[in-house]
Amino acid sequence: MRSRRRVIGAVFRREFFSYFGSPTGYVFITLFVFLSAVAAFWQERFFLNNLANLDQLNLYFPYLLVFLIPSITMSLWAEERKQGTEELLLTLPAGDGELLLGKYFAALGIYTVALMFSLSHVVVLFWLGSPDIGMLASTYLGYWLLGAALLPLGLLASQLTDNLTVAFILGSVLCGAPVFLRNAGAILTGGTVRLAEQLSAVEQFRELSAGIVTLSSLVYFVALGAGVLYLNIALVGRRRWPVKAGSPRLGLHYLVRSLALLAAAGALTVMASRSLWRLDATSEQVHSLSADTLKLLRGLDAKRPVFIQAYLSPEVPRSYLPVRNNISSFLREFSALGRERVNVRILETVKYSTEAREARERYGIQPFRVPVTEESASASNEIFLGLVFTCGGEEFVIPMFDRGLPVEYELMRSVRVVSRAARKKVGILRTGAKLFGGFDFQTKQQTTDWSIVAELKKQYEVVHVPPDGDYPEDLHVLIAALPHTLTPPQLARLTGYVQKDRPAFILVDPLPAFNVSLSPAASGAQPENPFQPAPAVETAATDVRPLLNALGVEWDTRRIAWDTYNPHPELRNLPPEIVFVGKGGFSAKEEITAGLQEMVLLYPGYLKGHLKGNDGKGFQPLLSTGPGSGLMRWDQLVQRSMFGTAMAQGLPHKPTNETYTLAAKAGRSIVVADADVMGEEFFTLRKRGVENLNLDNVSFVLNAIDDLAGERSFIALRKRRPRHRTLEAVEARTRVYEEKRDQEATTAAATAERRLREAQARLDAAVAQVSGRTDLDEQAKSIMINNLQTAETRRLQVARANIEEERGRQIEDARAVMESSVKGIQNTIKLLAVSLPPIPAFVLFVWMSLRKLRRERSRIGSERLVEKAAA
Repeated sequence: MRSRRRVIGAVFRREFFSYFGSPTGYVFITLFVFLSAVAAFWQERFFLNNLANLDQLNLYFPYLLVFLIPSITMSLWAEERKQGTEELLLTLPAGDGELLLGKYFAALGIYTVALMFSLSHVVVLFWLGSPDIGMLASTYLGYWLLGAALLPLGLLASQLTDNLTVAFILGSVLCGAPVFLRNAGAILTGGTVRLAEQLSAVEQFRELSAGIVTLSSLVYFVALGAGVLYLNIALVGRRRWPVKAGSPRLGLHYLVRSLALLAAAGALTVMASRSLWRLDATSEQVHSLSADTLKLLRGLDAKRPVFIQAYLSPEVPRSYLPVRNNISSFLREFSALGRERVNVRILETVKYSTEAREARERYGIQPFRVPVTEESASASNEIFLGLVFTCGGEEFVIPMFDRGLPVEYELMRSVRVVSRAARKKVGILRTGAKLFGGFDFQTKQQTTDWSIVAELKKQYEVVHVPPDGDYPEDLHVLIAALPHTLTPPQLARLTGYVQKDRPAFILVDPLPAFNVSLSPAASGAQPENPFQPAPAVETAATDVRPLLNALGVEWDTRRIAWDTYNPHPELRNLPPEIVFVGKGGFSAKEEITAGLQEMVLLYPGYLKGHLKGNDGKGFQPLLSTGPGSGLMRWDQLVQRSMFGTAMAQGLPHKPTNETYTLAAKAGRSIVVADADVMGEEFFTLRKRGVENLNLDNVSFVLNAIDDLAGERSFIALRKRRPRHRTLEAVEARTRVYEEKRDQEATTAAATAERRLREAQARLDAAVAQVSGRTDLDEQAKSIMINNLQTAETRRLQVARANIEEERGRQIEDARAVMESSVKGIQNTIKLLAVSLPPIPAFVLFVWMSLRKLRRERSRIGSERLVEKAAA
């Protein structure tokens, strides 16, 4: 055994050091690091996503190895045959396996060194932000395993020829087989499509790049490498195969053996994919069951088990594959951990099958039509992702599990709901917001329930509370949106309710984006469109100060908060009144908001606390703006004309260096200065799972209601998701130019305002001069003043248009300069991220070359050096 290790070590050292003994090795490493840096950082998508990770490199890395692996292995056997040293190598007192393993470990060592040099990408990420160390470690493990599995294919190609070019091309073809296997859906049909994807190197690498180390991935890469290595060993010994007539055909024999090994490797991979074992390497542990879930599962009553039936299509488009796999994985874990308390039945459901008919007729689960843009040729375009939860007489159905929903939370909440017969009661007060829908007499249309109502019904008993009668005594939480739309007696009844220290979730809003006419400042105003009839009954906004005073809260109905912070470069054109709340805007002291990452509020107001009211229980901010924020008057932002209502564009925004509270906890109530926080658009984004726009609006609203109702079991569970790790360095540099743009826009607006005042002053002075003349009678003065006003007004209108046009041009120029500056920042980062990583490999090459030269010179006798110098 020791002699075998010595042989393997000797071959390893020979190949490894000879590779780095020539410029070829350093050229490979430099090229590898350079190309991977280009894939990781050079694309525009890296900055648009604004995330400190290697997602862009992960998309291309398997395909990059298709060409880089053969560049390592092409000379390992082909060069031996070309130089005539193969026969000498094969006559050494060593087995075929030892020779091959020595060369394989040398190739693996070279590849590992190349990966170590590519760690410069991690340095770049830490320079730009705060990446997830665990996910990066899992990703690099995937890089290493992927290369280790493809290297035997490159060795196999090198054995088949003595031409380096042919060895490289053949190696690329062989390495491309497992990589491009995922694209076999174009020629395969039925269940073989999913099998091909499952046995694809890209699919197995995907989970590792997401921070999940699964048994399936480990088995796949190890089995693939071992199977091809066996075929390599067989080919090394082919020179000793008998060639006499009648001798067994060992080539066919070993080929069948190798194919059997590869088939066994595929079978092992499929079997391992059904295993529950997986290691969650992410810092937030978002891919493993939380402690709260384990506690809830163990707390279920074994005498009242929960039955879960999952109707899942066996073949789904690639965009829905993660959610299907997550559902299956979590359900298997539920079954294993819940034991007799949870019974899981996963049914593969295809259209027109018995399972499909049972899902439709018994539970109302209909097939979901996949959008045309996401259709797949290899999977049905109508899929089933429905679940049924039953416990005793209780039943709960999820007709379609949208891909944006948090799987663990939805499953655990459904289990909790059916296992507990009694539900707490949430009341929704009928206001002008019409959360329960109804007929709109102005638009003459029927509106449906808001999505928040359906979401609450999954957990609570939700009731409609009329504003004119007494509120139910058994309410656990009352939701009141836009209380200023109530009549004074109705508001007084709501005020009396909160004064009794009853939990209430109150949403005020200076500018409801879903219906601007419900703004407190717009209530009672006549439409400026002469063709639009006035409402039958004019209503004015009710003063909500008595209600807010009872809670110890102040709110200005005519002020809108804004914030220049925007972590999404692709959404940079949004006005600052679309407020993004980042990690600094969430209260870390409150369980409701601690751990939330990002929210969006649409034209919100701001809140202030005062000592009166609330029985001294305090004002605790939950959401707040950042330092780059300020306030805007409602009448500045909202422009009303005969053509309707529009939002003013290009208004100056000068930060006040203050932060403004957007939501707060006041006693046993919570007040939010934006009713749009639970708007339909946020539920739609949550369902669709839009990439890079994972907002916590829905989680915040549900957390707030759970906190008021005393149901805190799911608060921590809702907040479990990967941390939004942005490119903080890029944001900091960009913010400087954004502030400069805002300052220039403010200056342009001030200049335009000054010039308009000067023009108005000239008109007023001319009118005053005519009025002061004593040589004219009153009628002549009136005629002259009217003529003067008409002429000057026209001039003023022209001047105003010119000034506004110039102001808009200045603002647009400032914006163009900012965009150009931001692009310059990105280009600088690209250049540094791509050009700096290859430098260490080049420096090592120079150092090794000088060292080699010095060593060679030291072996030459001094007398020869003297003779050479004399000559």
